[in-house]
Amino acid sequence: MKSVCPSIFLLLIALLGISACTPQPLMTPTPSPTLDGTLRPYPSDTPTQTPVPTDYISPTSSPTITPTFTPVYYNVLPDDDMYAIAFRYGISPQALMTANPTVNPRFMGVGTVLLIPLTPMPDASPSPTIQLSPTPTPLYSRLHEPNCYQDGSGGLWCFVLVENDFPGDLENVGGLVTLTDLESEETRHEIAIMPLNILPTGSALPMVAYFNPPLPRKFNISAQVDVLLPVPEDDDRYLSIMLSEQQISYAEDRLSAQLSGQVSLADGLPTAKSVWVLAVAFDSEGRVVAIRRWEAQSSLLPGRSQTFQINIYSLGAPIDHIELVAEARPQLP
Repeated sequence: MKSVCPSIFLLLIALLGISACTPQPLMTPTPSPTLDGTLRPYPSDTPTQTPVPTDYISPTSSPTITPTFTPVYYNVLPDDDMYAIAFRYGISPQALMTANPTVNPRFMGVGTVLLIPLTPMPDASPSPTIQLSPTPTPLYSRLHEPNCYQDGSGGLWCFVLVENDFPGDLENVGGLVTLTDLESEETRHEIAIMPLNILPTGSALPMVAYFNPPLPRKFNISAQVDVLLPVPEDDDRYLSIMLSEQQISYAEDRLSAQLSGQVSLADGLPTAKSVWVLAVAFDSEGRVVAIRRWEAQSSLLPGRSQTFQINIYSLGAPIDHIELVAEARPQLP
């Protein structure tokens, strides 16, 4: 895989971000009282055991239907990435990339025209058997076992946690998730993208991949990192951003949570043109069960703050804890 920037890639999490490079994150949420959230990672404000990605277009089920391709075109705007665009239309980043094979998802220019494939999907076979294989350990990082969950349309979301053991930040982390049919031995590969551009030293963030239905009855999942780059010292492409006043309120069954807080820039820093806050939810066994990325709708001035609000829903077990990471990028001259 070529070098990339997941501002490049909000796809695989609000969840349930692929474009220009973006700013340096901070982590850690603080439990506290209830609050009102506005963003949702999956299409409904009411959590369920099998939530579906934000704005997902409900599939049309029919044993004899032939999927009808309904093209919609989108002009790429500043700070857009395929991850965010895919989530906006309720499709997987892989489907968007497949529909636009000549577009490099990590180097899209403003004004690039993307074809949005809004195609009904047939129902998938229920309850596939998943086997997870050990994953390799790439240079400078530790790769955790994939955490995969079937969604309401019969597709499969996979989160692959990457831990940065390198004594410095990494960027453009990307990889490949492979699904192997245990009966036919056929394989499918999907690109795995990290929702933020930066993976800070000593921290762990998930790459995200999505497999469209139908899925095999029994299959194995494996993953690998195939690209990551060290961030040069004194790099000015990312800004130090602060998280404060964080509040998290869990639902009674802990299958969803609402978060809010403040992001701010210190005085003397350049204006942040783009600001992201990523929420990563874990179960009691340390498995990633959900992600959601918030994006500021306006620039953030030095010495000022903005409020973020996030709703997040588990695709698997109850949520044990949530980690937050923020990233900001300066306004281009």
